[in-house]
Amino acid sequence: MAMRSEVELRKIAIHRYIEVGEKPNEIYQDLGRSKEWFFKWLKRFRSGDPHWFRDRSKRPYRQVNRTPAEIERQIVEIRLSLQQNPYAQIGANAINWQLHRRGLPSVPVSTINRILKRHNLISKKRTYQAKGRPYPGWASLGPNNIHQIDLVGPRFIKHDGRFYCLNVMDVDTHRVKLNPCRTKRDSSIAQALIDSWKYLGLPDFVQMDNELSFRGSNRYPHSFGLVIRLCLSLGIQPLFIPMGEPWRNPEIESFQNTFDKTFFRSQRFSSYEALCREARLFEQFHNENYVYSCLKGKTPNTTLDETAIYRLPEDFELPKQIPIEDGYIHLIRFIRSDQVLNVFGEKFLVDKDLIYEYVVATICTDIHQLQLRQDGKLVHCFDYHIPRPFP
Repeated sequence: MAMRSEVELRKIAIHRYIEVGEKPNEIYQDLGRSKEWFFKWLKRFRSGDPHWFRDRSKRPYRQVNRTPAEIERQIVEIRLSLQQNPYAQIGANAINWQLHRRGLPSVPVSTINRILKRHNLISKKRTYQAKGRPYPGWASLGPNNIHQIDLVGPRFIKHDGRFYCLNVMDVDTHRVKLNPCRTKRDSSIAQALIDSWKYLGLPDFVQMDNELSFRGSNRYPHSFGLVIRLCLSLGIQPLFIPMGEPWRNPEIESFQNTFDKTFFRSQRFSSYEALCREARLFEQFHNENYVYSCLKGKTPNTTLDETAIYRLPEDFELPKQIPIEDGYIHLIRFIRSDQVLNVFGEKFLVDKDLIYEYVVATICTDIHQLQLRQDGKLVHCFDYHIPRPFP
């Protein structure tokens, strides 16, 4: 009995009942099966199916949650149309946004990705592998808490020369402001920031790399440049990321890649003026249509609470002279084996315990002091003379 297969037992049970005439309870008890088991296979036999004794698939005849064919067709159509638009995102969130605009129901991101994969319209992205070393980065606490800025350029327009573009992003809402400019002089950068803050609002922190136009003169590091002076005068704290580590500005660096590939390199500009006009259109398109997973599938403009935004007045102009106001300037630095802390080209020797660690150096302009912290703990204080009044 133990060696007989399940199919053989089913055939034996029905044979004994039909051909031999045994009672059902005698059959299923002798075979070690239940009453329900016997009558299930008797019903299958009487159905007339020649293969009644075989197992049937348990897969449901109708998949209740299957995406309707029309919605799937729309998803594929949207993806293909987005791929033709040099400004558009093409991911699942962007497709969901377009479904919404067409008055169609939203579809889970996982479902959209399965549909795209089924139609060979999806590709894998490389995942970032964390290096495991603690980094004292700032986390955004709300709209206009942190703005990340970065300078693109030089780029060139055929027959119309060189240009730069200072791009600014509010980390919390991902709203951007594009600022094409002919030069990267500190006055051009400062004016671009003023234009950005009239549009985006004033931030608490401005996070940037160590571009000379941002920080000032190598020869007179304590005097600071126009950008730092402008920030301090408006109560904004400049925050400089480590030298040679642009990925520490992840949001704006990601946007710069989009700007370069989908805006600048996707078309030809007849002139600098034409580029400026297109930049305004791209900026508007991004803020109104780009969808980010970190915003839970929303666009930058839909996350904006106008009541919480304080902008620079439209009549605000760049002052001719800006003194160094009381405030704080932060620099995140990585200490190497030489134990040197580099602050705008000036070198300070620190303890051996800080080798191969990230630290935060804060210039306190009101008390003429440079404070060094690791993991939030004050580990060094250096005298740092600020020239006053305005030199």
